[in-house]
Amino acid sequence: MKEKYYEFLSILMTGYIPVRNLNFYLAFLFEILFTSVVLIVSIFTKNQMHNLSIFLIHVTIVHMVIVLLAFLLFQKFSAPKLLQSVPTTSFLFLHFEFLFLSSIFFGEQYLSIFFLCIGLSFVFQVINFFYQISIVPKVKQMPDTEHKKNLLHLPALIVILTSAAIVVIARLFMLSGIYIIIGLVGLSISWNSFFILGYTQVFTGWRKKSTNNFIYRGEIK
Repeated sequence: MKEKYYEFLSILMTGYIPVRNLNFYLAFLFEILFTSVVLIVSIFTKNQMHNLSIFLIHVTIVHMVIVLLAFLLFQKFSAPKLLQSVPTTSFLFLHFEFLFLSSIFFGEQYLSIFFLCIGLSFVFQVINFFYQISIVPKVKQMPDTEHKKNLLHLPALIVILTSAAIVVIARLFMLSGIYIIIGLVGLSISWNSFFILGYTQVFTGWRKKSTNNFIYRGEIK
């Protein structure tokens, strides 16, 4: 299984870019944008939703402070894996923050919905992982690199298109806003499978393994 996952990464990650300041900038920017959305929600809501959104704002502020401190430390100490993993971990945490924000629109059952969303996210990542390592032997025979990547990301692409369709249909036919929330949750879950690939910039053991392979008639040996 480990060997197949290394093969999957060697097919997907055609180039290697180490963790840079840009990764921290993007993580911080996305967190600011998300905090702005939560702030807007808190302004137009009352009672429990308002209180929960204020709580989430406090969480996002702490999140931004941690990213900022990690960025400052990264300027002096760029080698530690813990610091290098902060941007990707930030995106992963942002995913859970978004799931929590989405769950508060479901009222009193928000906590159950939140854990349900986490469970669905985990199940999707597991299914996606086993799909990717199972299809690697077939994909690596294909000559077209872009087609390979699309096929490896097929489950995520299906969820993205389905979720986007739900959002568009709900908006066009003026359906309940809950359908839009469901669609956005689906988009967040599917995009998370792309974000976690950022850990390949930090933990590079797969690169050492893949460079020891050689190509013979289009096959990785």
